[in-house]
Amino acid sequence: MSGRGLKWERVCENSRSRLQQDGCLMWMPFHPAVLKVGKGLSSKKGSFLAIWKGKAPPDWCAITNDMFILGDDKDCKGDVWWTGNVKEHQAKYFDQFEDYGGVSCVLLRMKDRSRWVVPWKKLRPLWVNGGSLNLESVGRYGLQWKYKCDGQPNYDWLSPLKEQINGKSS
Repeated sequence: MSGRGLKWERVCENSRSRLQQDGCLMWMPFHPAVLKVGKGLSSKKGSFLAIWKGKAPPDWCAITNDMFILGDDKDCKGDVWWTGNVKEHQAKYFDQFEDYGGVSCVLLRMKDRSRWVVPWKKLRPLWVNGGSLNLESVGRYGLQWKYKCDGQPNYDWLSPLKEQINGKSS
């Protein structure tokens, strides 16, 4: 978590937690490794001075009854989301995870607040060529989140992803 898109990452975390409560998956976050190098502020209990200890993996992983998922949460604040926002080390994790039979994806929020799950298999060719997504093109690569319960926000990104992976139309 670089500090940008923290509100979106919280929305995604809440979505994963709700899907876990619904019995759809079990998930865990990945936090960047840090090295404690000193004391923090005396006025803040538990704080400490630290430095990043290398490059962080994608944000989270999840397991369902039939798939393993590695994902990263990305927020688009402008008209265009550049695929370069997936850093090279994250792409390597995605590739390796898929080589072992897992599914990698990006949970993306566009400027209009629409929510998308973008499978890495579809996003990777665009990423390799330094491409981008906008409101008109995101639907060719991603799947919109679904409403699972009346009166609740659309928190279900898992069903559309599973439908696509299992070869069903969404």
